[in-house]
Amino acid sequence: MGYDAQACVIGAGAAGLAAGKALKDAGVTFDWFEKGSYVGGLWQIDNDNGGAAAYHSLHLNSSRPRTQYPSYPMPEDWADYPPYYQVAQYFEDFADHFGLRELITFNTAVTHVEPLNTGWAVTTSDGQRRTYANVLVANGHHSRPKIPQFDGEFTGESFHAHDYRDLSVFTGKRVLVIGVGNSGMDIACDAARVGDKVLLSTRHGVHVIPKYALGKPVDQLSSQMMAYVPFGVERLAYEAIVRIATGRPQDRGLPKPDHRLLGAHPTVSAELYDRVGHGDITIKPDIARFDGDKVAFVDGSVEEVDVVVYATGYSIELPFIDKSVFDPSGNKMPLYLRVVPPDLPGLWFIGFIQTVGSGIPLYEYQSVWVADILSGTIPMPDRAMMRKWIDADQEAMSKRYLRSERHTMQVDYWRYIRTMKEARGKGLRLPRLPFVGAR
Repeated sequence: MGYDAQACVIGAGAAGLAAGKALKDAGVTFDWFEKGSYVGGLWQIDNDNGGAAAYHSLHLNSSRPRTQYPSYPMPEDWADYPPYYQVAQYFEDFADHFGLRELITFNTAVTHVEPLNTGWAVTTSDGQRRTYANVLVANGHHSRPKIPQFDGEFTGESFHAHDYRDLSVFTGKRVLVIGVGNSGMDIACDAARVGDKVLLSTRHGVHVIPKYALGKPVDQLSSQMMAYVPFGVERLAYEAIVRIATGRPQDRGLPKPDHRLLGAHPTVSAELYDRVGHGDITIKPDIARFDGDKVAFVDGSVEEVDVVVYATGYSIELPFIDKSVFDPSGNKMPLYLRVVPPDLPGLWFIGFIQTVGSGIPLYEYQSVWVADILSGTIPMPDRAMMRKWIDADQEAMSKRYLRSERHTMQVDYWRYIRTMKEARGKGLRLPRLPFVGAR
């Protein structure tokens, strides 16, 4: 059948930009849709596509060299951990440098993606229906804010971290932040600057990695050689570095983790331990119930609170794909190389991964592999091979992570890069897993 183009790209955030550049470089014909007016996705603080998740105090949690696309370095005179507005500008510059902006149809959402006998039908918000051999989904995995349900009712102000923009909302307030991921710790530290009281609630202990260790950004203490180092050796090295730099969480006022470092996704924070040590932030356990402006915790303590912030993560949402076709419920996406659903030829997922560090460079490795296949440079592996890889990947993940349901997209940074390089170079041979499945 005839197609409107060989491919369709959905989204112009970090993953979509990587996909668009790779397809353009490979000479693949494609259409590209972005429902907002900007490139850069969640890093554009005023993005009108509803996907903004940046706030005014936000800085990278991965260092500049570990965050940039391999094809386009960030300026060397930038700080080690640039602020959100420089990162947003970086995406703007990336799009302009490679001539991508004119390829994007802005203010046009994809509303439906439907499989055909061969290829895919894509409907957009302007009422147009087009057909493609391939669809690259790059709308991001920070799609739908996840808010847990607790007994009782809270009558004060509450919002998800996705909607946080400026610390002034906390001035003179008693604040409870729920969740100890990167956003939760950042927001709690912001609140501690202007709030009357700040509580940080967590159900379990977490390892906190500093931004600097041994005089360098901590993620620059590793290199691509880590892809060849046994996981046990890697973990021992990181445990030693973190222990020297900050000590153990339980010695710094946090609960003792129920897992070793890298057995769950760690949190990066340069400030939390000091705020806890100064008494500016009080660590609390899980919530038992709300009662008006009071919060009861599972240890029996009760606190009066004015503002509750849910830093409780996101659920993947693909509103344009029927769940009967592909269902990401529970953030479970069993994909070959974390990109391909074997039974849905022509459907590709870019950017649905998470790592200790930045996923942005990894999106480019994913994209150039897809572009290689679509341009005929390398062959597509057969379905049996892809299923075999996925089975091994899922088994390794369940062994590696204590709470595997919370780590459905996790990869090791350097091992995943090696995996994708091997996939491009070896074609039909089975590439290795993106991490080692050992606790």
